Amino acid sequence: MEIVNPIRDKKKIDDMKAVLASTEKGNRNVLIFTLGINTAYRISDLGRLKLSDVLIISRQKVVAKDRLQMKEKKTSKTNSIIISNKLRNQIIKYVKEEFPDQLAKQEFDYYLFPSRKGNNKPLSRQGLWLIISNAAKRVGLKNIGTHSMRKTFGYFLYSKNGIPIEIIQDLLNHSSAKETLRYIGITQEDKDTAVMSLDL
Repeated sequence: MEIVNPIRDKKKIDDMKAVLASTEKGNRNVLIFTLGINTAYRISDLGRLKLSDVLIISRQKVVAKDRLQMKEKKTSKTNSIIISNKLRNQIIKYVKEEFPDQLAKQEFDYYLFPSRKGNNKPLSRQGLWLIISNAAKRVGLKNIGTHSMRKTFGYFLYSKNGIPIEIIQDLLNHSSAKETLRYIGITQEDKDTAVMSLDL
């Protein structure tokens, strides 16, 4: 079984965004990655997002929702994730560029990341993964897989922000804290660093 890691370095995350921004559909590709690492949605769930999942009409103006709510394909559990103002602005910018007609008509039954094949089909799971995988190779990241964005979400909440593992377990819909620690890639080095920082 191949090891799949989170991205543990904020600079590498910034490098990923820069590489993705330089691609043909840069704004779309950065948004796919940014949503993935900030919501913990699986790649298959990112592909199923529609404009109606991210947009709302408020005071006769189209704005990005402050919370994404979706029934996960794998678990059938509903996952509700708050999103930052920065990410909401990124969503609006992308939607204004890619869906001007739909915005004007307030027609939100379109996939956020459509396939080039047309007929309102979503970008496939493989297509989404290829975007992330190619950028990871260019940045020099190894052992990056389809779960790396989700793992990065959990890793940064736990190791960089000190969020209790039980909260992350709930956000990831895991059955135990032990499963979550293993999933987000907490290493012996992480444990050693935590103990050394105590130094009572």
